[in-house]
Amino acid sequence: MLIYALLICLPMLAFGQDILANQEFIRFDVDGDGNIEPREVQQYFRRFDSDGDGRISRQEYRHEVDTHHIVNSAVHQTLTRLFDELDYNNDNHIDQSDFNKFFHNADTNQNDLVNHAEFVNYFLQLTGGF
Repeated sequence: MLIYALLICLPMLAFGQDILANQEFIRFDVDGDGNIEPREVQQYFRRFDSDGDGRISRQEYRHEVDTHHIVNSAVHQTLTRLFDELDYNNDNHIDQSDFNKFFHNADTNQNDLVNHAEFVNYFLQLTGGF
């Protein structure tokens, strides 16, 4: 019975993460052209950095997540995991260099653009959905 429940739930969890990845891609792609450019990453970063200190604290991140996402523990858990993964230097803050590294790692074809497929694949890798 447990195995049956897992077989039913696992695809739903992955589907949920796909939806979340799509939502985040749309938020990053400020100009809506289907690609994320470095300037859009900077704009997205500034939106989270509410106190303008050049770093996104866990509190700033949580506030932005609470403001723009439904109250859902699975979504919050996934986005918390994303924060931890984006904090490449493990200083409990995300700074512009962390966002730049995220962009660089997601840009698998190294054309200075992150398309939808690249973003979703990397998002799912970071959040455990891939």
